[in-house]
Amino acid sequence: MNSIVGLAEGFISFFQKTGDQIVANIGGTIPMLLGLLFLINFIIKVIGDKKITRIAEFLGRSTILSYLVLPAFAWFFFSSPGALTMGKFLPEKRKPGFEDALGTTVHPLTSLFPHIVPAELFIWLGVANGITKLGLSTAPLAIRYIITGLILGMVRGILTEKIFIYLMKRNKRQVA
Repeated sequence: MNSIVGLAEGFISFFQKTGDQIVANIGGTIPMLLGLLFLINFIIKVIGDKKITRIAEFLGRSTILSYLVLPAFAWFFFSSPGALTMGKFLPEKRKPGFEDALGTTVHPLTSLFPHIVPAELFIWLGVANGITKLGLSTAPLAIRYIITGLILGMVRGILTEKIFIYLMKRNKRQVA
């Protein structure tokens, strides 16, 4: 009987803690996310859609800029799923690598810019919670996390492009 009571109390405790987390998010994280989204949309309106398109096309001309800068630019300004659409400005040979770089950089960028993919914020919050309990600032870790993610995204993007080109040539298909 004690084990059944313990199981029931644990079950209810889980939902109480979930409710506490939701209340904390409503009071802290959600207003910050809304502020960031308003700012990003304001910047896009000020810059203009045509200029953003030209920026993306310019960044897409260079291999390194395509996989290092464009994913960060796309995530920051267009969040999810808008960032995925930025691949349309790239040559065909760069599209698979760009998608790989996007997937690699999303979580590190969310550490400082939670508007990027708010649904995935729990990953960073789990790490940040441990750092905060130690009495340390999360900012230096977030910056290192972002730098590592961007470099890894660039490397993965370049490797994916090379593999894609190899496979296309092996199958005797034209690479654009």
